[in-house]
Amino acid sequence: MAPAQLCIASAADPTPYDSCSPDANLEAMSQPYFSKFPYLQYVLQMSNLYRSHYHAVQASLTQRTSHGLSFTAAYTYSHATDDVSQNFGSTTPLHNENPGLNYGNSDYDIRHRFTFELTYALPGIKTPGQILQGWQLNSIVTLQTATPWAVQDLSNDFSGTGEVNNPNTWGEAWNFSGNPKDFTATPNGLPFVPGGNTATNPTGNAACDAKASALGPLALASLFNSGCYVQGNSVLLPPAYGQFGTVGKNIFRDTPFRNWDVSVQKNWKFKERLTAQFRAEFFNVLNHPLFGDVGSGHLATNDPSQGAAAFGLASATPDQASGNPVLGSGSSRDIQLGLKFIF
Repeated sequence: MAPAQLCIASAADPTPYDSCSPDANLEAMSQPYFSKFPYLQYVLQMSNLYRSHYHAVQASLTQRTSHGLSFTAAYTYSHATDDVSQNFGSTTPLHNENPGLNYGNSDYDIRHRFTFELTYALPGIKTPGQILQGWQLNSIVTLQTATPWAVQDLSNDFSGTGEVNNPNTWGEAWNFSGNPKDFTATPNGLPFVPGGNTATNPTGNAACDAKASALGPLALASLFNSGCYVQGNSVLLPPAYGQFGTVGKNIFRDTPFRNWDVSVQKNWKFKERLTAQFRAEFFNVLNHPLFGDVGSGHLATNDPSQGAAAFGLASATPDQASGNPVLGSGSSRDIQLGLKFIF
């Protein structure tokens, strides 16, 4: 569908660009089947269009049990790319004449992942009550780089295609300039600069206003109405009305995941068949702050139309952000005690 011209603004207007909004009539008339089937809204086409690729180098080092000690260290360097990362909740491309624009880093793209697990049965000394016997330590360390997230504006129809209102929409992309690392998700979100200032300087921020000015009056119009985000030397601003945004899929990253779990185990043997086992397990033993992804899943703070303190906000622990709380999956420190009889 070809973008529709959405507004013509005058810089002399005391409230410039206030009437810039999608024109439903122009959008409808630009649809290829409008003249014959004006009652049609969206025509969805099924095909084997999407791709998924995964490349990786994997290495592991294993110590078989010796003197009570065993461990495994594993490292993976990988890159996962696709058009759609999951079938459930999948979306249609924003630009249906160029669906390849939705190809990029997968939602599950973790470039570096290192795990180290260790089990050590401490040497025992015969003592009354087996106090110095049957002790075992277990430890798991997980270090991995962050998962990616994409910009998905679900409110503004900048392109004028009406696809943002599609029940299965991907959303609208914005324009990005700078280093994607500057837009790493944070517990406080990304700094928002509101619009509504003047016609030639919609936000009063030199970087945002200069980028929009170079793209023309319709870019100034969208900036005036929607504001922008600035972090470091990087800028994210809305595209000009009637244009598609240029930011690639999943070019930004969440916070890394670093976790250490430890357990202590004590066994008491009663004759040959009965063993009493006490376990103390510590998840995230250092209580290191961990934050979940901001993508289009449970947390979903990747919509720039949300404004201040709501975009790029990673403030929930991974277990809650995924909507499936499980001990050891990234919450604050948890301690679990247990007693088991083995016979």
